[in-house]
Amino acid sequence: MAQKIRIKDVAELAGVSAGTVDRVIHNRGNVSKRNRKAVEDALQQMNYHTNLHVSAISLKKTYKVVIAIPQYSEGEYWESVVAGITRALNRYSGLNVICEYRHYNQFDLFSCRSAYEQILSLRPDAAIIGATFRDEAFYLANQLTDAGIPFVFIDSVVEGTSPLAYFIADPFTCGYLMAKLITMAIGPDAEIAIMQAVRVGDESANTTIVRKAGFMKYYEEHKLHNPLVRIPFSVVNPEQNEELIGDVFQQNPAIRGIVVLSSRGYVIADYLRRHDIRHTKLIGIDTLPRNIDALQTGHIEFLIGQRPEQQGFLAMQTLFKYLIYKEIPRTRNLMPIDIITKENVEMYTEFQHTAVEG
Repeated sequence: MAQKIRIKDVAELAGVSAGTVDRVIHNRGNVSKRNRKAVEDALQQMNYHTNLHVSAISLKKTYKVVIAIPQYSEGEYWESVVAGITRALNRYSGLNVICEYRHYNQFDLFSCRSAYEQILSLRPDAAIIGATFRDEAFYLANQLTDAGIPFVFIDSVVEGTSPLAYFIADPFTCGYLMAKLITMAIGPDAEIAIMQAVRVGDESANTTIVRKAGFMKYYEEHKLHNPLVRIPFSVVNPEQNEELIGDVFQQNPAIRGIVVLSSRGYVIADYLRRHDIRHTKLIGIDTLPRNIDALQTGHIEFLIGQRPEQQGFLAMQTLFKYLIYKEIPRTRNLMPIDIITKENVEMYTEFQHTAVEG
């Protein structure tokens, strides 16, 4: 008979207290990254498995998972995330899990704050959080940790928090890659415009902030001299975009490259198409149908794919395995970053779900 592994044995191997091991196993309280990794390594080394009797009891329990993500329309990024969550729910349909969504306007800080404030009052067993605004997500994450509620981040992660896991296409790497692609496409010294959404509350999205940091890191490391221009655009008031974008092009006629730091690349691609601007290269993010249309017509040069459906599937699957079987997941989970062109986009859209069922 295999020897029973005790928490004190794990604690001794990890060099931490038994209380710290218990908090890591059950995701209760705040544990430093160093101690969490030490415990997870010790658990793996000792081939730790949770008690099967506990798992059998867990199978009979009903769990509530709250999912706080942005509102979306058909064909948008977050629809793909929800498709992945739904796929996981269907795959584990025999388990008793109730999902409650709290949607918010991702272009309105106050809408996001309002949705986040409702989470604890719902008394969830776990949560999936789209961390759009950094400060709001930081506050919510620490509230959940203090309440002993495990949570998973998707799309973005916030430093200084303790998620059970996070699933992201690293936005810093995305921004770094976009800088490399655009400078390869337009050559040295050509003017580059960076396109960012105007948001209510005067706060950029967390992913946008980190992508821009990655872009600037590449720019600085390679000592580039391309002049940089910012193009603001509005999702809340799209009728303003013709004037906003037009003003930038009128004042900066030498723009030859555009980087869109959100999934709304089609907004400026439509402007380029309407005004028959063909000498400007555009790089965007996400395989939204309107982005794909612009890619195929040549108004977008490259798209960066983040595999949102896979993020949603794996986030929900991770919570199933943790809540039911007490499996401790790997905290850091980075999605592959795809570079999509009009030559390979059909292959990508045909097979983009194949990795989800892992």
